[in-house]
Amino acid sequence: MEELEKRIREEGRILPGNVLLVDSFLNQGLDINLINEMAKTWHQYFRQEKVTKIMTIEASGIAIASLVALHFNVPALFAKKY
Repeated sequence: MEELEKRIREEGRILPGNVLLVDSFLNQGLDINLINEMAKTWHQYFRQEKVTKIMTIEASGIAIASLVALHFNVPALFAKKY
């Protein structure tokens, strides 16, 4: 996905430990149009699979998982650490 790569190159920051920070458009700040395009791409790639649920971690994956689940018309779940 070219737009995602472009945004990572322009706005992403590398933190110590080679951690890629993309909080301005995928975590705290959500670019819904970008995430929707990502979800469409995943749906196109996996549309032949029998996807029954989309699961993510509790933190920053919920917004992305929600849009992916919408495209697959399945529930979105998140794992919670206790």
